Amino acid sequence: MPRESGGTPSDIDGRWYRMRPPPPSSLAGRKLPAGLPVEEKVMNAAGFSSSSVTAQSWEPYVEDGRKTGEIHWLVQAEEGQMSGLWRIGPEEGAEFPYKPAATDTFHVIEGEAELETPDGEKIEVVAGGIYSFPAGFAATWRTRSSFMKFFVVG
Repeated sequence: MPRESGGTPSDIDGRWYRMRPPPPSSLAGRKLPAGLPVEEKVMNAAGFSSSSVTAQSWEPYVEDGRKTGEIHWLVQAEEGQMSGLWRIGPEEGAEFPYKPAATDTFHVIEGEAELETPDGEKIEVVAGGIYSFPAGFAATWRTRSSFMKFFVVG
């Protein structure tokens, strides 16, 4: 069974386990602020994960020392797969470098953004669209309106 988190089961009834997400120090390759609130997620013995999104379940997402939106984690597996929701506003996400370290596949739930590659190609990313960008892809991300996506990286 893949591990969702580095926590310890706290409520074992033979089928369901309440797990805590790993501490920020164990999130290899990602820089998150210290002291983030810990939220419980549910993982059953069959290995599936579920989570509920609330106003309090979002945490700042910081990459290369810069806050780049907010994130709600569903899975952070030791094997490197990550999934969850990510959101950003047009002011905060006006423009930043987009360089996925692993394949980033996502479904845009709301909003619009534009990705511009170094050779000038512009890719419109819009609500309802499903996209996949390989590791090593490089572009400038420009958020056009409040944006939210469900992503799977890895």
